[in-house]
Amino acid sequence: MKKNKDTYPHFRKYKKSNHPALITGERTDAEYNYRKVMHSEKDGRHLNEKVYPNPNPKDKKPMYIGKRVRHDKKDNFSKWKYSWKYPKGK
Repeated sequence: MKKNKDTYPHFRKYKKSNHPALITGERTDAEYNYRKVMHSEKDGRHLNEKVYPNPNPKDKKPMYIGKRVRHDKKDNFSKWKYSWKYPKGK
């Protein structure tokens, strides 16, 4: 029996911050690579990627995604995915 493979990128809730995160891939069998999701244009001194329209249909403000790829254990993310779609590149 084959294990269901996730497709990337997708959004999941990051339990540590209680905010969504963009999952970009697997680092290992136990860790995801992810990027932070926020409403701010900057993350410290770094500019974020603007995603407009916001993939979250309930939020009218633009979404910003941090450019730095981070990693953390899969247990720190929700088991379920948000139904939001990350827009394909132009």
